[in-house]
Amino acid sequence: MAAGIIVVEPERIPRRTPAPAQRDELLRIWNLVDDDSRKLLLFFALLLAREQGLVPPNTPLMITDRVL
Repeated sequence: MAAGIIVVEPERIPRRTPAPAQRDELLRIWNLVDDDSRKLLLFFALLLAREQGLVPPNTPLMITDRVL
């Protein structure tokens, strides 16, 4: 790992895991949309997480050029 890079371990939030039906629906939608739409979905999800206090308020909202 390169020097100077800070790795933050995600904090587990109890009862935030989607139920099997919700997970299946999320994966169905994720697999149907194109790469640009996935970037928008991730941007929107991060925005919601920031507004609900699930991630630090200074978490950058950015749309990356690739979804891995």
